[in-house]
Amino acid sequence: METRERWHQLWGTCSVKDHKLPGAFVAEVLLYDKLLIPVPPTLADGVSAEDVESERERWSNHWDPERQKRMLEILGDRADAIPWTAERQAEWQKCMEAQVADARRDGYFATGTVLQRFAPVMARSVVAVSQYHSVAELKKGARIRRVEPHERLPGSSLMAVLGYELLLPDDPEQDDDDFKLLRDAVEVARDGIFREKRRALYDWQQDFLSAEGETDAASIESAVTEMKRLVDEMKTATARQRNWKWAKKFFSFSDAASKCSKLIPGVGVFGLLADAVISLGKFTTEEGVEADKVDRNSIPAASLILELREKLEIEER
Repeated sequence: METRERWHQLWGTCSVKDHKLPGAFVAEVLLYDKLLIPVPPTLADGVSAEDVESERERWSNHWDPERQKRMLEILGDRADAIPWTAERQAEWQKCMEAQVADARRDGYFATGTVLQRFAPVMARSVVAVSQYHSVAELKKGARIRRVEPHERLPGSSLMAVLGYELLLPDDPEQDDDDFKLLRDAVEVARDGIFREKRRALYDWQQDFLSAEGETDAASIESAVTEMKRLVDEMKTATARQRNWKWAKKFFSFSDAASKCSKLIPGVGVFGLLADAVISLGKFTTEEGVEADKVDRNSIPAASLILELREKLEIEER
């Protein structure tokens, strides 16, 4: 039997432009223990004043550093800022030149690759940068590039698509308060119990990855479809369980009332009514037993996703 890879923490590396996306870092801060994010270098990083000014201008023209700075303040200890110095840019250039032509299409992915070494030994690092953030984008990219369903993609693409499909509002570009959404996500991500639960999601995703940690378009689409189905099943089961718990209390009261009515003259009709309610309760209890088979602990990964959707107010409790 194949042994699945285990690690103490999972860190995600980002690119110089990830903060510009709608709902930036919301899914990532929930899916990874920590984010490594490249930032403009400063004098404190041993860079000359001339280079600092040059980089500041370059970032301002392309990547909105003020938005990034504000998001880093919200992320706090959930992210480490890595100065994107000339030395690291040179390393990025070498990485790009070493890549095959197919990988050359996404230079931002190479940015994340350069940052991977900044994760500690206790953590496995993956490049959280993905050119795809939804099943629709995945299909569109496949049509444009004539991508075959079995073409290999980085395993992190699966988590990126899953996160954006299930942990962001349906129309994140319509949400003009990305910062509030990020604050809510960071608050959830700080919970130690949540971080333990997240291991179930890491285990679950392994079913859609190769032994080398890669995936493909068909596997990503299948994973998202399955997770949506599991979450929907869990929502239904949860609703049935709530009704069942209420019903059991009511039927328990009715049973007591029925027994009592038989001891008190003149309340026979009430006793008959209570008996009928109890009979109905037996049927409902049987339904409740079925609902109990799919509870919030039976599928830990789906339970985690549903819990996150509720906490982010994407899903009604």
